[in-house]
Amino acid sequence: MRALGTLAFALLVCACEPRTITLQSPTPTGSAATTAASGSPTATPVPTPKPTLRPLPTAATVSRLLSYERGGDIGVPSLRLLLLADGRVLTEETNGQLFYRRLTPSGTASLLLQAIQTGYFEKDATYAREPLPGSTPPAHGTTFINFVVQNGGRDVHVSTIPTGQPDDNLYQPSPARDKISALARSFEDLSTLLPSSAWAESAPTNYSAQLHRLFVAPQPVPAPQSAPDAETVWPFTPALDVFGEPLTAAIGVTNLRCGIVGVDDAFSLGDALARARAIPAYIAGLRVVTASLASRSTSGSVRLQMSPLLPNEAPTCVGSQPIF
Repeated sequence: MRALGTLAFALLVCACEPRTITLQSPTPTGSAATTAASGSPTATPVPTPKPTLRPLPTAATVSRLLSYERGGDIGVPSLRLLLLADGRVLTEETNGQLFYRRLTPSGTASLLLQAIQTGYFEKDATYAREPLPGSTPPAHGTTFINFVVQNGGRDVHVSTIPTGQPDDNLYQPSPARDKISALARSFEDLSTLLPSSAWAESAPTNYSAQLHRLFVAPQPVPAPQSAPDAETVWPFTPALDVFGEPLTAAIGVTNLRCGIVGVDDAFSLGDALARARAIPAYIAGLRVVTASLASRSTSGSVRLQMSPLLPNEAPTCVGSQPIF
């Protein structure tokens, strides 16, 4: 009886405690396991299909009233100022990020007038430096500034090397260069140049383009060992080597292709490049994104360059040129 009582108590305790019981199947013998493995062929994983590029969103162009770029012998010129007919003023920060503010109609007219009143934007011109008689300045890279100003219903292009260079004493004085350089310096600080009443939106806002231009340039030189594979990184179908259309007018680049992608696809590509560590990071609004990838199909490499279209740019590759 005492043994039955003890058993009954034990059963009661087990019934009251909340427990999870896991039943373990017996381990098959070696011969059984071998038979099962040989009888079940391993399934080949099916790769996930890559999405196609989305239809391009509609994006209206806005007329350019004034632009000012500064650059050198290497790299992409920096967009110091772009004034649009709708009052937006785009500027590029030192990290390549594009921002915009907005002027009032009177502020827009005032900024454009600052350039036209110099008198140097009546016709296209390049104001070069002229050496002093008897001097032979050493050859070296230099800074240049480019202006495009809408005057009389047409775009006037003016370029020069700004004054203030270390070797200016070897060149003849130039009133034109002095005046255009002073204009460029004033455009570097619009808060001083224009009163606060000229601004409709004075706080900088990140520029997000609806369309982006993408250059694809195959290279015969192999990519570094650390470069990710282009076929793996490219997130779309069809393949990268048939993206866009051939661009035969490009200078110094062979087999170049170019196409326009929408903002969502630009973000997908930028994110794929960042995850593959082909670029440090992707931020919408960067003026230029450049990456070098390995190409297994050609045993070479491929260079990519993607840029947001500015509001005054048409969605086309015609007349465009990459800067690798």
